Amino acid sequence: MNTTAEVQVSTHVFDEQIRERMRVLVKTRSQSDLARKTNTLVSTVNRYLKATKIPGEFCTAVINGLGVNPAWLMTGEGTPYLADVSAGTSEMATNLLELVEAMNQVAKMKLGALTGQHHLKVLRELNDALERYEALRAVLNRRTRTVFRELLDGLKKALHELDQQRATEIRKAATQVSRLCDDPQLTVEFDNLQEFYEQIFGDQVRALELSRKVFVKSLGAADVTMDKEHMALAINLVVSLHKADRCREARRICRATLALYEDVGKDWGRFRQLNALNAVLDIELGNLREGLRQLHDTYPVLPEALQRSFSGKLVETMLLSGLAPLDYAPAIGLDSTSKAVALVRFAGLVEDVEAVKQLWYRHKPDDKHGLVEDSIFEAYARVLAGKETVAAFEKALAAERNRIAVRPTQEFAYSACACQLARLKGDEKGARKHFEEAAVKLAELDPQVNPQMLALALHWANGLKLFGAGAKQKEAKEIRDKATAFFQEHFERGYGAFQRFL
Repeated sequence: MNTTAEVQVSTHVFDEQIRERMRVLVKTRSQSDLARKTNTLVSTVNRYLKATKIPGEFCTAVINGLGVNPAWLMTGEGTPYLADVSAGTSEMATNLLELVEAMNQVAKMKLGALTGQHHLKVLRELNDALERYEALRAVLNRRTRTVFRELLDGLKKALHELDQQRATEIRKAATQVSRLCDDPQLTVEFDNLQEFYEQIFGDQVRALELSRKVFVKSLGAADVTMDKEHMALAINLVVSLHKADRCREARRICRATLALYEDVGKDWGRFRQLNALNAVLDIELGNLREGLRQLHDTYPVLPEALQRSFSGKLVETMLLSGLAPLDYAPAIGLDSTSKAVALVRFAGLVEDVEAVKQLWYRHKPDDKHGLVEDSIFEAYARVLAGKETVAAFEKALAAERNRIAVRPTQEFAYSACACQLARLKGDEKGARKHFEEAAVKLAELDPQVNPQMLALALHWANGLKLFGAGAKQKEAKEIRDKATAFFQEHFERGYGAFQRFL
């Protein structure tokens, strides 16, 4: 059997293998180009290509600057450039051919026939291959940790700057490196950043999957501790569930986490954030009185960034409860995009066109604290205010669908808006068509998801106005009865603003 020395992969050999692949790169580009793309002196690049130890920072610069496939650079597996890597088809760089072959030989053996000389030889070969595999893994893990760390820092920076192109490129490189690095802390951090990426640019369903994965891993960890970082994982999962409109599940996890940390974390800012989230979820699920009381008590003790985050829900709830008139509501809470959207949507619900005009002027396109330019509800406000035709809303909706995966609950809300806009423009046929579309989308929603209250209210308000009290058809009467029942039930549960629809 091979000795430990024989199976040990030396750092020197590993450096030389990376150096050889660097030389492959400079065959198609000059050393000066490599130096420029990596922000390195030409003389330094020349030393790396000759004999000097190659630091992980330079490997990271090569990956970022030239779009090189980290798996190829570190192991020679796959193609040299990330642009040539097919997502989902690239092989893990450490799937050594000899290891696979040895495993195949073992797989062919019959159960119980492992005593023959031939079979013992195969098992020894498998053991040798596994030792070489583990030795290579150890070197790869040690050498790629620095590269992985720098890629994650770059990804974090790109995400906070909302630089989607840069974030996408770095994420692809980090995915390749994650296959070579076994560092559990860096892996969890990468999952968190990928969730953040999906929340901002991508698929909410995928974001939820990643959030669950990180949270479940944390619960199963042998060294799990009751600290702020662990609570942050619970908050991430609750936020992801809320964004996916899975409010009941989000509230269960929220309440369980609050109970779990009650004795150790009451004074933590994250504990207050969870209290605010629990209040919002209560409101979303129709428990307006308790939710508003808790949100009203928690909001003043939140840091400014979180106050802006929750200001939209605070304003929306004050309006829906009937405790604040629309002309006073803009003074509630700090200005934020969520607050601007909540004000416009409520003004739209009650069809106060003058209020919509004033709100659009006050919060006109401002990506930081106002209505995001050409977004769905900025376009909705422009059409309601008479500044644009319905085509502007349809254009914004098409752009939204091209940009992200629109959730079913969002599609329902947008159909309700389209119905109202068509109705107000006198297009009764178009309005009825959109109403039917919204009704179908509402009926097809997963029972575990919860449409937003403003969307439900607008849908049933459309029903009352499209199918007036004089309508005699059976279908029209059923729609009016359902709409009236919706507003009556929620009025009794504290939604005082719904009295106008009764």
